[in-house]
Amino acid sequence: MIKERVITVLKHSGVKLPQLEELTGISRYTWSNLKNTAKSREIKAEEIEAVVKLYPQYALWIVSGQTAPEAGQTSPEYDAAHSSLSSQNAG
Repeated sequence: MIKERVITVLKHSGVKLPQLEELTGISRYTWSNLKNTAKSREIKAEEIEAVVKLYPQYALWIVSGQTAPEAGQTSPEYDAAHSSLSSQNAG
């Protein structure tokens, strides 16, 4: 499940593989292999740590599937739902 949540964060972020490589120091080919759902490759602690460093607001959700918005710990789905609500309330 952690692997799937990391992939969700990466897709939600819109960061392209070359930039992800630059930001994390982990090869774009490694990230590409990880994101390929046809491969059963396990995620490594180094990769989880790199994503959590880039997106600390998703740390709790990545490792547990839980959110704690009051503590600044959300998920991509939570953020998307609440940003659209904010847009609706602003208009």
